[in-house]
Amino acid sequence: MKKILLIAASAALVLASCAKIEHFQAPTAGDDASISFGVYAGRTTNTKATYGDITTANLSSSQDGFGVFAYYTQTTDWASAAASATPNFMYNQQVRNISSYAESPSDYTAAKYPSGWYYTPIKYWPNGQNSTAYEAAATSADKISFFAYAPQIATVNTVPATGQGITAMSANTANGAPTLNFTVPTKAEEQIDLLWANPVLNATKQALSGRVAFTFKHALSKLNIQVRAVVDDLTGATSNLPTDNGDDTVDQGETWIILESLTLTANGTKSGTLTLDGAASAPSWTSVSGNTAIEYGEDSFTATAVKTANSKTGFKVTETATDLNSTKSPMIIPATITAGGFIITANYWVITKDSALNGGFSTIQNNITKTSAAAVTFDAGKKYNIIVNLGLNSVDFNVTEVTDWAVDSSTEYHLPQNNS
Repeated sequence: MKKILLIAASAALVLASCAKIEHFQAPTAGDDASISFGVYAGRTTNTKATYGDITTANLSSSQDGFGVFAYYTQTTDWASAAASATPNFMYNQQVRNISSYAESPSDYTAAKYPSGWYYTPIKYWPNGQNSTAYEAAATSADKISFFAYAPQIATVNTVPATGQGITAMSANTANGAPTLNFTVPTKAEEQIDLLWANPVLNATKQALSGRVAFTFKHALSKLNIQVRAVVDDLTGATSNLPTDNGDDTVDQGETWIILESLTLTANGTKSGTLTLDGAASAPSWTSVSGNTAIEYGEDSFTATAVKTANSKTGFKVTETATDLNSTKSPMIIPATITAGGFIITANYWVITKDSALNGGFSTIQNNITKTSAAAVTFDAGKKYNIIVNLGLNSVDFNVTEVTDWAVDSSTEYHLPQNNS
């Protein structure tokens, strides 16, 4: 078999601004205006957004929603207050759209939540009147700084399993911007699209029509795995596999490639700490370590691509680059992986129907590993197409020559014998 080829191509940035989330003051009379959240997005059927890509639409319909940390710093700006500030106004507050509830919460009213985004207990803007809870100063310039992430996790270290996903978050007594500890899940179908938002700092009580916007961004890098057969041509420009008539059976003379499993390993991208300060355009990751290892098997292939050939089940590989499963793509913590640290192993079968053989098939198993020859950089918010070429060399025959007969000796026979 020809060696497996790996191409890591950076695709266009997808959903750099995944969702525009806004919180705004509810249109109620008086100075006790509540803080409400809103998102401008289409409605879809109720879904969990924990696994797979988060979009504006499914964030609106998600039962998870997003989490908010809020710090009341009185008249002090966040830059000066951060070192000693704690999330004393909201702590990991879940915010969900009312459309994600089978039944409206008992305390929900459109007046309190005009945009349909619900959370409890409801909070109010500092309004310059002394408050025993937050000691609001006698000024309208009292400030709140907001931080957010998605999907919201109520209890850490539980989704999708112990030690995976969001495994810890800073305590409600911790000083400074909130942090999340995150570990990449091991199964392709359990990947979590972790989002962070540029914080809204030093927000003050606004007019009823005022808006304070959250813009969510992807905190991870997404890897879209594709496979294709490359036969007798490294570029894949020509097609040499016998034509498949499409009847879902291996017919006489046809060759099928069945990918049984594929494992991707990305060193130094497994676990890290995300700080939600968002001061820069990129997410703030620290203490990133460990090796991500994600396996694709029958459960995580695209359902329509799982085929059975000669008792072998897996992803049917053709000469067209095809997603293993575009809805269940690996996500890793952004990093620069050193040479040899990005590894792909493919276990696949090459099956040819040949009625002349005992059993009627030629069945060859291949297990091939390819490592990156150079360093590879993965950036947050970017999707990378990783094309795995399963190279095949056809067995070809050629006649170079037919060797001439070699003359060993010469003997003469005279018939009839001549007499002298």
